Amino acid sequence: MITATGRIFSRRSPLPGAGHPRARKVAVSLGLLAVVLTLAARSIITHGYVTTPSMYPTIPPGSLVLVRPEPSYHVGQVIEFRRNGLDFVHRIIAIDSRGDITTKGDNPRNAPDAFVPPTTRANVIGVVYSAPRFLGFPSLIAHHPYVGLAWLRTELGARGELAVSLVVGLLVLLMTAGRRPEAGARASVGPQGESSATRAKTEPQDD
Repeated sequence: MITATGRIFSRRSPLPGAGHPRARKVAVSLGLLAVVLTLAARSIITHGYVTTPSMYPTIPPGSLVLVRPEPSYHVGQVIEFRRNGLDFVHRIIAIDSRGDITTKGDNPRNAPDAFVPPTTRANVIGVVYSAPRFLGFPSLIAHHPYVGLAWLRTELGARGELAVSLVVGLLVLLMTAGRRPEAGARASVGPQGESSATRAKTEPQDD
């Protein structure tokens, strides 16, 4: 067979270190670790950040949403689901006998979602098992700077005003620091090759 390094071993020749007990234990441990990491990666999805206040105050904008798929879902769970090409994070408030799922944001101003056709298990990405606040703000500000900075100021309160001012000031400095000062107006060149500025210095002045 051919190894990852390209060396060829016959079936009769032993692999380097294959007969050493410690080498076998290390190989088995690494194999088990790879399996565990693979299963963990498939069972946990780090999906992104919240951009709207539909789940406020439970999950405010700027939160990082961590999602994992489950075999079934029930009323009361906050799920992430996809409809019309967009991802939503809302709470399940009803599941009928046909399996149609009704969701609603926790914000009191929100009405129950009305999707056509109704949301089903096939639309669900997973259940939100953690939504740490503030950790989504870097991505939110990078993609939607005005919205992100406004919500950051709201979340931080009075300290947010100072924080936003410092961030905006720093961004302005970074944007202006790389710009070169514009060159002044070019001096006009006379017929003899002298500029107007040079002629002004050399021509005699009337007393």
